[in-house]
Amino acid sequence: MKLLATVLLLLVAVPAFAGTIIDLQMGAYTIGSEVVVDGAVVTGVRYNGFFMTEDPNAPYAGVWVFTSAAPGVAVGDLVDVAGLYEEYYDFTEINVSTDPNGYVTVLGEHMGAIYPLPVTVTELAVNGEAYESCFIMVTDGMIVVNAPNAYGEWQVESYEAPGQFLWMDDYWYDDTSVQLGHCYDCATGMLAYSFGTYRLEPIAGAICVVDCTVPTENLSFGEVKSLYK
Repeated sequence: MKLLATVLLLLVAVPAFAGTIIDLQMGAYTIGSEVVVDGAVVTGVRYNGFFMTEDPNAPYAGVWVFTSAAPGVAVGDLVDVAGLYEEYYDFTEINVSTDPNGYVTVLGEHMGAIYPLPVTVTELAVNGEAYESCFIMVTDGMIVVNAPNAYGEWQVESYEAPGQFLWMDDYWYDDTSVQLGHCYDCATGMLAYSFGTYRLEPIAGAICVVDCTVPTENLSFGEVKSLYK
């Protein structure tokens, strides 16, 4: 749930109540509430936290868990989590480190697969919040229109919806392999939010790079004329 950046985060714990990630993302909690999520699946790990989702994967079913230090989890782990609901510059998170009763408990490996949600660049532009922190696959054909900047961020434009753009970031993906004019058929990862923009964090190797050149086709003059009949 997005709130104004000027809202102060409440760091004093209030009584906990069990709920789901979807409840959290759709506004059932107030900032500072202790959130308890049981049996979520880890979908992406960073040095200071991790993304997790409910099973089955769905819009609003993903969230970022901030642990401050290495979280001690791996992709595919089944976890129980307790922490305080916070909005970090409008990015919804469960903050384990500020909750005196917070915890991350690894229950084991999740049995079965979590499949990414198929989504288009236009859908993300219209309602990115529904997919914030979710495990998604962008299904558009895309072309790189801005090469990686100093922060490892690059921008693509949709072939299906010209004028619709998406930023990508290099946390798991090697941005040195990205070039202006590269074409993609898909890209899979987690949707993060920072500095007022949604960014896809692609998983390593999970961008479908394709040849976007149009092959030359030898046609006779008569065949060319027939195309316009």
